[in-house]
Amino acid sequence: MATIKDIAKIARVSSATVSRVLNNDTTFNVPAETRHRIIETAGKLNYRRNERKQKDEPNEMQQLKFGLLIWCSEQMEYSDPFYLSIRQGIEKECAKHGINISRVFRFMDESNINIDAHQLDGLIVIGKVHIDIINKSTRTPNIVSIDYVLSDEFDSVMFDLSKATRQALDHLLQLGHRKIGYIGGISYIRTSEGKMFNTDTRQKEFEDILKEMDLFNPNFMFVGDWRAEVGYELMKQALEAEDVPTAFVIGSDPMAIAALKAVNESDYKVPNDIAIVSIDDIQLASFVTPPLTSIKVFMEEMGETAVKLMVDRLRGRELPLHVTIPTKLMVRKSCGAEA
Repeated sequence: MATIKDIAKIARVSSATVSRVLNNDTTFNVPAETRHRIIETAGKLNYRRNERKQKDEPNEMQQLKFGLLIWCSEQMEYSDPFYLSIRQGIEKECAKHGINISRVFRFMDESNINIDAHQLDGLIVIGKVHIDIINKSTRTPNIVSIDYVLSDEFDSVMFDLSKATRQALDHLLQLGHRKIGYIGGISYIRTSEGKMFNTDTRQKEFEDILKEMDLFNPNFMFVGDWRAEVGYELMKQALEAEDVPTAFVIGSDPMAIAALKAVNESDYKVPNDIAIVSIDDIQLASFVTPPLTSIKVFMEEMGETAVKLMVDRLRGRELPLHVTIPTKLMVRKSCGAEA
């Protein structure tokens, strides 16, 4: 006897889409061509609904299998709450729908990766991964990317890095600072050949804004790896210079918290001598001394939104969507202007 999965395979749609079409779900918006293809396939396979069995069948979402492709190692993920929080948001939303995350693919340092996606209904990509890696997979399932636009063909969830940087910098400028430094990391994209380095959006936006105002000083730029200990070392370098900025925009909270430690170990004080504004607003940011002013990125919501987009896509939506999650300035004592 033909099953919903048999129809889904031939009609090239998800089992959930087949189920909703054959059950005449009037709230389900699916293209007429897709609906016709499903019904025609069901007819050719002599599919018959079993009303009694249908009552006992689990929700169609519970039959879905998602995979995660994470651009960093597990060790790096746990050292940076940004990606960990995104994954927690994904897992939380999948649990709501009863969706199974059956595969997790990771990059380990410089290693390449082979994506075996032939049994997956959807793949959620976390981080900056080049499309060529996806194209070399055993099969290209439905895809949603987070923190990077993989392709116009696939859904994506982002936060506006340029806007977040402007929020941080504008706040310091409004407080009267004109000697503003930057501490951040080098951005790169995972490709099938390894790492492809590119200028980080935060760094570029910072430079562009201050150059327009004739306030940019290249000697106030301190860039290394995206690691907390590097934030500590870069701040120590900045404090040892003859000319020290009165304020810093720091690209991530882990780097900012480490940089704050470096200031606290020196003769300078935050915020009296140096103001700090960071980007992320991880939970720890409000518990350090002084509490860290940061641009809040809604990381869990990014993960949850990715799952919602995937479910919507599997239910028949064909137009790709690119969602930008807003950010929010969280003012605390590290900038000298607690709200």
